[in-house]
Amino acid sequence: MEPEAISEKKIQRVLTLSRINGWSIVSFAALCSIVVLLMGDLFGFGVGVAVTISGVMELRGHRLLTNRDSSAFFWLGASQMYLVAVLWAYATHQLLKFDSDNPWAMFPPEFKELILSINPDTYLVEALIRITYPATYFVLILVVLVYQGGLCLYYISRKKYLYAERH
Repeated sequence: MEPEAISEKKIQRVLTLSRINGWSIVSFAALCSIVVLLMGDLFGFGVGVAVTISGVMELRGHRLLTNRDSSAFFWLGASQMYLVAVLWAYATHQLLKFDSDNPWAMFPPEFKELILSINPDTYLVEALIRITYPATYFVLILVVLVYQGGLCLYYISRKKYLYAERH
């Protein structure tokens, strides 16, 4: 296969991935933003809008790459790093506001009633919350680093194929 054909194939993969990933982020985050706004959670709405912006950035990079504009790779990479920053800030906020002395403080009273109706062992449930709540956010931080960081590196590494296509 000729180098131009290989380069075009690699660019087409970036176009496909950025379109799917960008629209997935925009769709899911926008929907979540609307739901949390209807629930009266302004902080959650702000996080949802910030995540939606990362998807819009990725779609902008996609559009630029469709026109073979090399600045597309800036937008594609920046969208991933922006998403890392937003999700890390969110996870850090959640971790800092967690009160291990009163793990129920994060939840509405109805949630506590529901959980204790399923398992009335308050000590066990509180111990599980103390473990799973922070673990969830630490896992989020790690997964975001691996996936979004990896995707950023992937996007940036494909820039050379756009230049190879031009020569």
